[in-house]
Amino acid sequence: MASPTLSQGLNLNAAVLLVPYLVRAGKVISGEEFANVAGRAGRAFVDVEGLVVHVILDKPAWRLTQWRGLVQSAKARTLQSGLYQIIAEIIERLAREGVLKRADAIEYLSSSREAWKSQAEENLLLGISEPVGDGDEEEEEKIEEEPMSHLIEKLDATVLGLVEALDADSEDLPRLLDEALQGSLWARQIGRAILEARANVIWSHTTPNVRKGHYAMGVGLEAGLAIDSMADVLGGLLDQADEAALRDDGEELAAALAQLAARLLVIRPFVPDKKNALPADWGDLLKEWVSGTGVDVIGPENMRIIEDAFAYRLVWALEALRTRRVTLGWSSEIVSGGGAASVETGVPQLMMSMLIRAGLPSRRAAMAAIRTTGTVFVTVSGMREWLASEEIADLTNAGGFPTPETAWLWKRFRDEMLSGVQQKWSVGSGARALSIGAGEKAPAAGTYRIEIDASDGEAWLTTPDYRRVAKFKTRVQGTWRGLLAARLKDGQRSAQIERFGPGVVKWPT
Repeated sequence: MASPTLSQGLNLNAAVLLVPYLVRAGKVISGEEFANVAGRAGRAFVDVEGLVVHVILDKPAWRLTQWRGLVQSAKARTLQSGLYQIIAEIIERLAREGVLKRADAIEYLSSSREAWKSQAEENLLLGISEPVGDGDEEEEEKIEEEPMSHLIEKLDATVLGLVEALDADSEDLPRLLDEALQGSLWARQIGRAILEARANVIWSHTTPNVRKGHYAMGVGLEAGLAIDSMADVLGGLLDQADEAALRDDGEELAAALAQLAARLLVIRPFVPDKKNALPADWGDLLKEWVSGTGVDVIGPENMRIIEDAFAYRLVWALEALRTRRVTLGWSSEIVSGGGAASVETGVPQLMMSMLIRAGLPSRRAAMAAIRTTGTVFVTVSGMREWLASEEIADLTNAGGFPTPETAWLWKRFRDEMLSGVQQKWSVGSGARALSIGAGEKAPAAGTYRIEIDASDGEAWLTTPDYRRVAKFKTRVQGTWRGLLAARLKDGQRSAQIERFGPGVVKWPT
């Protein structure tokens, strides 16, 4: 049920946001937070309103009252869009730096990359002044506390997002920005001089292909140009890491990733947080992580660094680099992405990473399973086919696979993976003997059900209403999902079994 107060005057091309719940941690969200969430239905940094639909599943009268109250609360607040706040902060910084005091300020900003750099930040990097604030602070930085370079990155990303025609001439930028800003909140609140000036700087230092690459990576002008300047080297190292991840070559994988990290983790926005700054031996830490070394050996105190600097920042950088290459027409001759997957999951091979990404909660189990079987798969369907194979079924049912300590985790993972897979069904048949004593009477002729005990694989002949009649002499192994039926003739002590289902059943004669 959508509120007309939020749908009036909206860009009808914007996405629709479904809101099933209005509470968080047991409390109704604030009007300001709701308005910001509603803005996600529009464009980033542009709108604080969007086409929002509240999904009501129960108590319609009460929920509708709650919804209308929240909408009115949001409407009552005076909000500034994200882009307005960014530009307002940039203007204040430029004024403090003295840039706006120049007679040719706008022209200077439109033509110079240096004009957008903060001298205070440069001094800080040179050690002339001391940083303000506690480096251990974990709360998100407020916009007035963010470095100028961070603000400019956000502004660049917005410019590239607003101007969809990245191959347009710079002379068309004012018109294109006007069209993009039409009707948005901050278009009515601020002038476009700063935005146009920054757009001109971006266009004057890039080509259409370069802009496409930067947009694909989601980075600003400075970060994009830094990556462009060493793109060939980075691409070669990325290919080296991907190849090593296919071969389970931990030494080469770690070496390539260390060189990539040394070049990428010093570029915003891939620089780790201050509280997770890289230690002097970070290369050894990275090698241990992607080699599958246990957390107890790596040390729990190092896991924050691994999670932020490697599994988050470095993976982000590697995927951004790969996206840039694809956007510019590159295609890989091998399966790409293995290096990033290894950093994300902490194992040295792509197939091991795929198991972990699919839900296997043990690095040790993933490594042992792949190395023990020597299997090769590079797609999810290939992985599922391998999991359903007779070989893996036998190993799993025998117990102790892939290691005694992880066998139960593996079995649960395999069962969950195969339970949701649409496998090809097949028809099978065969005769199986019933466990009937010499003096006992054979069951009457007819068609019966078969019931299998999950705990031990014992199979029973049952009536259609599941009344057990006789037990089979042998036990079932493997998967018994599917439809099973048994037919008996008069006086027979064995049943003709028919099965229609997925997977493979082992049922000794």
